[in-house]
Amino acid sequence: MSLGLKRGTVQLEPHDKQWDEAAIQTIKNLKSILGDDAVDIQHIGSTAIPAIKAKPIIDIAVGVTDFEKIMSYNEQLQKEGIFYRGSDVEDQILYVMGDMEKDIRTHHIHIVKWNGTEWKNYIDVV
Repeated sequence: MSLGLKRGTVQLEPHDKQWDEAAIQTIKNLKSILGDDAVDIQHIGSTAIPAIKAKPIIDIAVGVTDFEKIMSYNEQLQKEGIFYRGSDVEDQILYVMGDMEKDIRTHHIHIVKWNGTEWKNYIDVV
């Protein structure tokens, strides 16, 4: 499976079924850590759409009601290879997975308010 890109690299690849499997595994892992503090977790973005080419980075949206509660999991998430990257977009917290030493990202995990504008933008496919 081809998964991950060096930060700043753009490369499109044909859909890979293993992207779905990687997303499912990551969602299971997030659910086991965050429990009920994650209202819903969804595989989003181009890797979730079988008919198109995509950057080989898995995007996952996590809908929450309380950002502070999620921040309390940072240490536990980091032990699982999920690294806090801050809030570069308003009303959103970003976590990443990949090889941090080589600056390669395999997953972007977007924490947003459940049922808020950002959640709806990620989930509602027109």
